[in-house]
Amino acid sequence: MNNKKKVIGVCVTKIHDQGHSDLVNQLHYHAQLNDYKLLIFNSFVDFYNNDRFDEGAKSIYDIINFDIVDALVILDECFFNKDIVKNIISRAKEKSVPVITVDAEYDGCFSIIANIRNSYKEIIRHVICDHGAKDTFYIAGLKYNDPSSVERIDCYKEALEECGLEFNDSMVAYGEYWDGPARKIVGDLIRSGNKIPQAIFCANDYMAFAACEELSAHGYKVPDDVIVVGFDGVTKNTYFSPQLTTCIKNVDMISKLCVETTEKALNENYEPTKVLCDFSAYYSESCGCGKLSNDDYRRAAQELYTTFDEITSHEDFMQSWRDRVLEINDMNTLFNVISGSILEESYVCINSDFLASAMDIGPESKKSGYSDEVVVISSRYTYTNSDSTEKLSIKDIIPNLNQWYNDNTTYILNAIYVGNEVCGYYAVKSDYIFNCRNKIKRVLNTLNVAFNVAINHFREVKMSKRIEAASLTNPVTGLPNLKGTAKWFEEFSQKAESHDMALSISVYGLPKYTYIMENYGIHDVEDALRFVAESLKISNPVDCFIGHISEDEFAIINYYKEMGAIGDTINKATSVFFSVIEGYNTTSGKEYYVEVNCGCTVINPGWGGSLESFIKFANSEMYMNRLKSGTGNVIKEETTPKEHYKAFDLLIEKNLFNYHFQPIVNAKTGTIFGYEALMRTDASIGMTPLEVLATAREYNRLYEIERATMFNIMERYAHEPEKFGDCKVFINTIPGHFLNDDDMRILNEKYSQYMDKFVFELTEQDTISDNELNAIKRLSGEHVENQIAIDDYGTGHSNIVNLIRYTPQIIKIDRFLISEIDRNQNKQMFVRSTIEFAKINNIKVLAEGVETSNELKMVIDLGVDLIQGFYTGRPAYEPITSINEDIRKEILRANPLYGQDI
Repeated sequence: MNNKKKVIGVCVTKIHDQGHSDLVNQLHYHAQLNDYKLLIFNSFVDFYNNDRFDEGAKSIYDIINFDIVDALVILDECFFNKDIVKNIISRAKEKSVPVITVDAEYDGCFSIIANIRNSYKEIIRHVICDHGAKDTFYIAGLKYNDPSSVERIDCYKEALEECGLEFNDSMVAYGEYWDGPARKIVGDLIRSGNKIPQAIFCANDYMAFAACEELSAHGYKVPDDVIVVGFDGVTKNTYFSPQLTTCIKNVDMISKLCVETTEKALNENYEPTKVLCDFSAYYSESCGCGKLSNDDYRRAAQELYTTFDEITSHEDFMQSWRDRVLEINDMNTLFNVISGSILEESYVCINSDFLASAMDIGPESKKSGYSDEVVVISSRYTYTNSDSTEKLSIKDIIPNLNQWYNDNTTYILNAIYVGNEVCGYYAVKSDYIFNCRNKIKRVLNTLNVAFNVAINHFREVKMSKRIEAASLTNPVTGLPNLKGTAKWFEEFSQKAESHDMALSISVYGLPKYTYIMENYGIHDVEDALRFVAESLKISNPVDCFIGHISEDEFAIINYYKEMGAIGDTINKATSVFFSVIEGYNTTSGKEYYVEVNCGCTVINPGWGGSLESFIKFANSEMYMNRLKSGTGNVIKEETTPKEHYKAFDLLIEKNLFNYHFQPIVNAKTGTIFGYEALMRTDASIGMTPLEVLATAREYNRLYEIERATMFNIMERYAHEPEKFGDCKVFINTIPGHFLNDDDMRILNEKYSQYMDKFVFELTEQDTISDNELNAIKRLSGEHVENQIAIDDYGTGHSNIVNLIRYTPQIIKIDRFLISEIDRNQNKQMFVRSTIEFAKINNIKVLAEGVETSNELKMVIDLGVDLIQGFYTGRPAYEPITSINEDIRKEILRANPLYGQDI
């Protein structure tokens, strides 16, 4: 409880509504007379939709501090969602703060109930008895779950009975409180061919306005032909012709009773009571009891003109700031828009965690609720001296709280939110609520749009940074990849002092990488890579740079001010490293050794040149060291391209290729989306696909592989298309060796009718020319674009650049990123970022190399579209028509919409 003036908190919605603003304005007036302060918590939605936007809007009631607020007034009829009211009341009771509810009764609360019965029945009797309207009709509100509608119909029934008239259900229709249904009801009455009623009573003024307009459209005059009566006394009635006879809430008396009840409620011995406040009957033109003079209309017109002029002026002002909203790209422009667009004597209080998140120095901001501290931005049009600081405790609610206790103003507080994400709140200080109510709404709309634009911009920037960071990092070891290493070296090279130092570039390679992969699988390879990475960190100086520059190679960059330190540093590092590796091989229990070779080159001070050339020097040293150390056995296990050449020549000459087809599965339905065609060779050839490609590369015959692949796979499809159904066939291409013009023409002539069934895979690690890319896309003709998939995505050197350049329809995420993804947050982060980017750009994402149930569930949870791997289906000569039923059901259960009708 404060020691200054007592504070009455007021919970309201849609304060711009005439009835609500009138009541709050009068409440402010009576509060001042009795030395109270008013603190108004407002939302411009009434929580009818109960959606995520309502979640954001209702947060304004969460900042009510019952150590500042002495009593609470709740305008219950403003809230469609009564759970919000109940929650506010519950919190107030916990703090022993009395609550006064208007137009509703709640346990333990004081209540002021507007009583409609006397005045409403008086108007109905007046129309029936004094104007002789015996034939009447009633347009009610909602048909179901609407106590107000029931009460007004009851008043109509009772008045009929008191006038000696009978009631039947055909005399009532439900207009739902708005003009569309009311207009239809009146039109149906006219078109029915029956005599039009002498009087139409409406449950609110807006339906009455619609009734008058519909009657006039059909040539009926009000009140000469039909009397129309409204209810509510809304502002529009002042300017409407004919002005309605209606029932008006006694706003002044209700406001006065709220303050008087507050006085009683703050007396601890006073028990909660209910007070009734009668509506007032207002007789006017629509029943024939009043006639406005020209002077009345002129005054009304002047009021309307003044209001319209103020609206236009402020709307023009706000529009100029809305235009600037679209330019928001940092905190400075956001703050500039805020300070320039808000009203004089108003403040925007921004969640500090939102700011930290937006500036990328903290976690994502909360989805709902306020931080303990807010940052205050003042209006640039506030000319009075202010001692408000840049930061404010949420408990204080408003800036300059102590000063506010001593002036004659009130504060209107409104949440600023984007969906259910709360950004802060807008606090407006005013001594006349009626004048600023609509301005506040326009300003708040602009603020919400501004924060929406800002949040989307900041998130796009963050997502780009995450994707960029992921593209610079090897997901298995967490070390910078080749691109990340090149970026570090470029920045290092730009410093003049770097060239005064000597460098050593060491390269460590795993010669048995392919052997371990093919014989023991990807998990063992990744374990070996991670172990080598950790060993390199242990054995090298803390200030060196370590990069994972290819699948099986690492680079260490040391820099020295003293040339004499180079030998000791390298010798110590290699000694420790190989000691650790030897210990691992002795105790690991693996069936193989993790072998590592090392090469190093030293660059003297004053150096120049590229990182690529330095690494090549180190690689040459590593190769020579491998030979000198007698580790030829590492290579001996594989047959060299030279020894394969005869078999390779026979393979090409006799076209002894065959192809197996691995299913690609829809991640939502478990059905087969397509197949990847995988090269195999005849048993007589005895070469693996990798050996075929290595030999072709060695002897510059990759084009022949490319040609055979294209023609063979398409011929297989054309020969038996029924085996593939409507599924796509994915074909691997070799960048730099795509078909020449003559072969493309022949291919298109033979298989053009099937071309839309093929997806062409481009390896993301390799480079493809623009001409070649265009040739692949236009293989079916100038006006037909073939589908493109980027293969092995996540292992190349320019992920984002290639995505933008290739504009693929499908991204195939490399199996390195998918293996054990359920246990690796770095991999999850990269894949999630890739999927977010892909969805924005309408690209499907395929997870390659799914080998376990946990990997399957994780990639589905992350949102991939397609799945490929041994777990869902192995390659087979005959394409399978469906995957294992248990696996298909597992896919369905893993989807978030499982069990719902989709």
